[in-house]
Amino acid sequence: MGELLAKRRLEIITLSVFILLVVSSLYIFYTSYLNYSALETIDSNKALLHKITMSISFFVLFFSFLVVVLKRDYFFVEVDKNSEGLDNLLEEIVNSSNTQKINQFKKILKKKNHKEVYSLILKMIDELQERTKQADEANRAKSLFLSNISHELRTPINGILGFTKMLSSTKLDSEQRDFIDTISKSSVELLSVVNNILDVAQTQSAQVKLEKRYFDIFDVFEPLAHLYAMEASKKDIEFLLWIDPALSYILVESDPEKIKRILMELISNAFKFTKTDGQIIVSIKKETSKEGIVVVKFEVIDTGVGISDEEKRRIFSSFTQADNSSTREFSGAGLGLTLANLWVNLLGGELNLQSVEGRGTTLSFSLNLAQKDKIQNKIVKGVKAGLYAPLSLQTEKSHHYLTSYLSCVRGVTLESFESFVDCKEAKLDSLDTLYIHYETIDKEEIQRIVAQYSSELPIVLVTKLENRFKIQDIAPSFSQIIYKPITFSKVKDSIKIIQKNRELVSTVPNPSIEKIFNLKALVVEDNRVNQKIIVHTLEQLGIKCDIAENGKDAIELFKESHYDIVFMDIQMPVMNGVMTTKEIIKYEEEHCLAHTPIVAVTTNSLKGDRESYLEAGMDEYIAKPISSQKFISVIKQFYSTKSETTKIATRGKKILLYRQTPTEAKIMSNMLADLGYGVEVAKNRVEFLDLFEAKRYDALILDRVINDSFESMIMDKIYEQKIEALIFIDEESEIYASDLKEHIHLLYQSSDFILVEEEIEKMMKRR
Repeated sequence: MGELLAKRRLEIITLSVFILLVVSSLYIFYTSYLNYSALETIDSNKALLHKITMSISFFVLFFSFLVVVLKRDYFFVEVDKNSEGLDNLLEEIVNSSNTQKINQFKKILKKKNHKEVYSLILKMIDELQERTKQADEANRAKSLFLSNISHELRTPINGILGFTKMLSSTKLDSEQRDFIDTISKSSVELLSVVNNILDVAQTQSAQVKLEKRYFDIFDVFEPLAHLYAMEASKKDIEFLLWIDPALSYILVESDPEKIKRILMELISNAFKFTKTDGQIIVSIKKETSKEGIVVVKFEVIDTGVGISDEEKRRIFSSFTQADNSSTREFSGAGLGLTLANLWVNLLGGELNLQSVEGRGTTLSFSLNLAQKDKIQNKIVKGVKAGLYAPLSLQTEKSHHYLTSYLSCVRGVTLESFESFVDCKEAKLDSLDTLYIHYETIDKEEIQRIVAQYSSELPIVLVTKLENRFKIQDIAPSFSQIIYKPITFSKVKDSIKIIQKNRELVSTVPNPSIEKIFNLKALVVEDNRVNQKIIVHTLEQLGIKCDIAENGKDAIELFKESHYDIVFMDIQMPVMNGVMTTKEIIKYEEEHCLAHTPIVAVTTNSLKGDRESYLEAGMDEYIAKPISSQKFISVIKQFYSTKSETTKIATRGKKILLYRQTPTEAKIMSNMLADLGYGVEVAKNRVEFLDLFEAKRYDALILDRVINDSFESMIMDKIYEQKIEALIFIDEESEIYASDLKEHIHLLYQSSDFILVEEEIEKMMKRR
């Protein structure tokens, strides 16, 4: 009680004086008023004196009230709150190393000298700013050191990788090969950590500059679907990529490579913490658009292990993982999310984290991007598409994405079938194509649908990548197969191919078209739609055709007539393409006949398929879907054209080409020549580098064969000169951050001709 009275002493004194003045003034005023009233008529002088007294007492009363009101903050200070605030401030600085200032602050606090308190606080703020400045300088020095040391480390690591690759190509026993593989994988991981350290250091020290240009969101981010499809298949994870079709009609301005790296870090993180049978969804959608600015939200959702509330607070710190214990399950330096967060901030966004432990994590950020309209390509004309999926799949996101993409392709009318019965009972003449979406293949259902529609209607199968081996026997029944992840470009391309094939079948041959071959071919194909397309395409090239619907009929026709070339389907009833080829070769040998070139025409385009067909005796390979360019490229390996004047005029652009095998080099060289490009073919990597250094080219096309120092030298020159380069890689090859540059284009070596041609055209348009 005494302490409380001491703290509120000023208020008590002020209140006492105020009450005394008020009471005294009121008493004097009242007494004078009574005397004034009594003497007003008797003694005017005394009455005047009392009147003056009344005025003075009133003035004192009024002045007291005025002073208290105007100075109430001084007299009635909330001492408890002020003292409490100062005490809290004292607790905040209690850990300061300056003991002298703390003692000084305590003394001032006891005296309640506000002026001195504020002065001391200002000094402390100045000191804090100075320490912050010193800390920033220390951070910059640290970042510079990390940047320099990272550069120094990359050189020996690249040497280790290169010579490990060379060593792995020598004769090794199983134990030695296992050691080499371990060294190689560890070196790659170490290089990745070093690169991330370099990126973090450069970003923190403000050495990273943003590149701003307009780009197509689909061109930049859709390749991520192909990049992670194989990893998802290996881990049995459902990987989905959704890009809002509304973004296909605009170009946006930002740094596309930085955004791609951010997404790759987030996706890699999701793969690390998502177990088998999980799901990873990458979503890029348009949120709002106003006055030339579009807000695009990037989101990566996984069903992984999740993050606890305590771990969320430090997850973006450098060298930090959610589980930092010595027994943690997941490896890594903990730089991925740090780097992503830094780059998102640099781009003007904020990386948001939502996670429930044991259920999954969502990482997202939104960017305000300048936009402009994109020049639209030719719109497809009136394609009526049907879509059927089993009931169990119709509620899945992948089916929702496929439906949305088909609905958003301009010129496409979509009809969905909710059951197998609805699909079977659909009117054939009302559709131009049928999409079948299967997660788990039901061959019986597929075969029944195919038996009803495939002879007249192109059927497109949409399924998981890991199903490719399960459907080899029924693959020829489909005009196209789309493997997940489903993308808008895959869907649009499938529609374009259907429309193109429909136009080929329905178009009357134009007699004004010059025929570039004078040959007779045997077409062995059981599907009527494919028969029409192949025959029409060949006839446009001046090639007469006979048709056999199975291998047995093909052998009979081959024995009766002479053919210059045979186009052989693989999967057929009665006798398949491989067996038929062997019988034809056997017949030629028995009758001492010159060999007739046999070309496989099939949907099987997996790695190793071409080699297996060549081993069976076939001479070349064409992957469906069919195009005249594919036939021209293959036929020209065996027969020359009627006239050189039929060649397409060169466009004046030169390409330097190196493919590992002479056959692939020859085929691609012919294809490029037919496209109008000047081509120079290098026999080996040494000659490729010599030509590259000696001459000027518009583009480069090469195989990545061995990751050694010589190849690194070639790639460094490509990076340095920023020349457009198409690089063919093996499906198991590592993809490095340097491969993600704008002028580097990656394709798998098993890619079909259409994909290669499209990538070359896209690449050359940039020149």
